[in-house]
Amino acid sequence: MEESPILVHIWAVDPANEGLAAKHLDKMFGEVVADAGFVSARVLESVDGASIAALVEMRSVEDRQRLEQLPAVRETLDHLPGTVNVVLRLYHEVAAYHA
Repeated sequence: MEESPILVHIWAVDPANEGLAAKHLDKMFGEVVADAGFVSARVLESVDGASIAALVEMRSVEDRQRLEQLPAVRETLDHLPGTVNVVLRLYHEVAAYHA
């Protein structure tokens, strides 16, 4: 399977620190959007607030790999404040639908 320019990262949220993870992601993505390889990012929170996810799309696999090695991004992926664990998965696109 080929690597993808898309990264999906899911964290379980520590209820005692609700909101901290989203604030940290907002700050990190505020810096990332200026990267030439950046396409888009979404931050999603489960309805019950128990988990938060980031979906990041870069222009190429190389852009995604480079992004993951930036100090602020690496720290966030390894230890997002206000979370208790991390689930990291790389995905490849199998279909796309647009309006």
